[in-house]
Amino acid sequence: MRYVHFAGPPLHSSASYAACRRGGAPPERARVELALPAAAASRLEGLLLAKGGGPQAQRPAFARHGPHVAAVLAAGGFPVLRRP
Repeated sequence: MRYVHFAGPPLHSSASYAACRRGGAPPERARVELALPAAAASRLEGLLLAKGGGPQAQRPAFARHGPHVAAVLAAGGFPVLRRP
């Protein structure tokens, strides 16, 4: 049996890198968590940005400031979950 060795980051690293970045991790943290060489992380960051998939693409934005809370309360407040 013959084995083929691929030089560079694991094949799943592109999807894993994108998931880390979309989850809000900065580029350096994603690189460290996935144990990627700096050159590979730079290439993956370029691919992610070229596809328009920066960290804000999937991550919901929540306003936690006073005016937002006042507006939500004026509109009926936040939903409350009750135990059965």
